[in-house]
Amino acid sequence: MADVTIRAMTPNDLGWAHDLNQANVPEVGSETPEAFAHLLDIAAVALVAELDGTPAAMAIAMLAGVDYASTNYAWFCERYTHPLYLDRVAVAATARRHGLGRALYAEVEQRGQQVAPDVEAFCLEVNTDPPNPTSMAFHHALGFTDLAERDTPKGVRVMMMSRPLA
Repeated sequence: MADVTIRAMTPNDLGWAHDLNQANVPEVGSETPEAFAHLLDIAAVALVAELDGTPAAMAIAMLAGVDYASTNYAWFCERYTHPLYLDRVAVAATARRHGLGRALYAEVEQRGQQVAPDVEAFCLEVNTDPPNPTSMAFHHALGFTDLAERDTPKGVRVMMMSRPLA
């Protein structure tokens, strides 16, 4: 059985994490290295999942009120007073099916509530065009519900999803 460890992302992780992000476009948005570094600066929670001691996945989430120009982030901030917005999660292709995604989501939720106990909903979006049926099924299995489908300025159609937090 593989050994999975979750830890905080640090500036030393930015190079490989940016490469992982870019390898997962269009499931996540493309970012310049500078814009990706800004995500770490504004994140409430930024995590790395290691598989057998090697970084293999990452997740970045933020709270309302940060300097972020994402229309998806803005959509949730208009509808929730205290959302925990999962901006991106990416798993290396060679590390899939080892529970990294589930482990990251559980840790994002736990740390998000530690940082901001008044967080009311765990929010994110999943691509519907281009379609991402694997991600959609994963999120439904985790209890996320569909809220609305919308087109983004980058030409991607997404399903806005959320799950209440305990």
